[in-house]
Amino acid sequence: MSHARKLNRRSVLGISAGAVAAAAVHTSASAQTAVTWKCVANTRLSRQFTVKWKWLAEEMGERTKGRMKFDVVSFPELGMTGTELIRVLNAGILDAGEVVTGYVSGEVPMIEGAQMVGVYRDIDEARKAYEAWLPAVVEPLSNRIGGVPLSSFGFTSQYLWTKQPINDLSDLKGKKIRIFAKAQSDYFTALGASTVSIPLAELYSALERGVIDGCITGAEVAAGAKYHEVVGYVTDLLMGPGAGYTVVSQKAWRGLPPDIKKEFEAIIPQLRKISWDTTKQDDQENLDIVKSRGIKATIPVKPDWLPQLKKIAQDVVVPEWVKRSGGANAAKAFNDTVAPIVGFEAKA
Repeated sequence: MSHARKLNRRSVLGISAGAVAAAAVHTSASAQTAVTWKCVANTRLSRQFTVKWKWLAEEMGERTKGRMKFDVVSFPELGMTGTELIRVLNAGILDAGEVVTGYVSGEVPMIEGAQMVGVYRDIDEARKAYEAWLPAVVEPLSNRIGGVPLSSFGFTSQYLWTKQPINDLSDLKGKKIRIFAKAQSDYFTALGASTVSIPLAELYSALERGVIDGCITGAEVAAGAKYHEVVGYVTDLLMGPGAGYTVVSQKAWRGLPPDIKKEFEAIIPQLRKISWDTTKQDDQENLDIVKSRGIKATIPVKPDWLPQLKKIAQDVVVPEWVKRSGGANAAKAFNDTVAPIVGFEAKA
């Protein structure tokens, strides 16, 4: 997908207005050592928004006696796609946000190493890989990903949502599929499909108008956006969960009063736990919702598809990621961190 997309005028004006307001809060509050962070989440449809951010705001509010507050909105509300978040955090326009791995994989390919499609059996395996990737790879990249990564997190399992059934992998040939990560593009191209990048907020319309034949996203999005009105089928292709990192800008992190920072650091282990516990809750609940609305599900993945999908992962997806991520260094990071979990190594 293209990651060179710039903020449009509306989003710039919207974020700038928010930044002015946030700056005013920081300025007036500094004398009272109070802080309000302006934060952005991927979507309001996920428990990452309704549970994680809510818990963080309540916990820090209680620990600081109301001196730390959070103003959290979603990407669409700011006119953002998510691909520009690193630049927005680096500029100090926003204080914290959800850096979704796939959205920034073109800008920082190395970060995508934990989000390889076709390799994880379930969310638990993906969680182990992401939690290991955080200290091994992501934290050392803090100067390239917008700031301080506090935690990894997961969205629901990513499935293929289509108007027509996928009875065989050959049915994907010639289909136009929306993806949101480079590894996903490699995966579906190997399966004979063509891939396009479309912002989350535009997916319903694209499906309704037939601009695409299907899309990759999670069940919380499909349930919340009423995809049953525009698709009839959902298929598990071993895509793993969507995921990313909760990142705080360097400016915001450095600007915390020492006593507030101490309280924040104390809750990071619990933040990391909540960030993944909510994923499993979202996963089954939202899948049940879309199935109850009539969408026919091929979940879990058909056993006879597994050999081909895993071969593509090992022979195409991971090697292509290694090439664009630095060769031997990327392969070593994968082999030290992810390989013990998924059972195969990357080759430089």
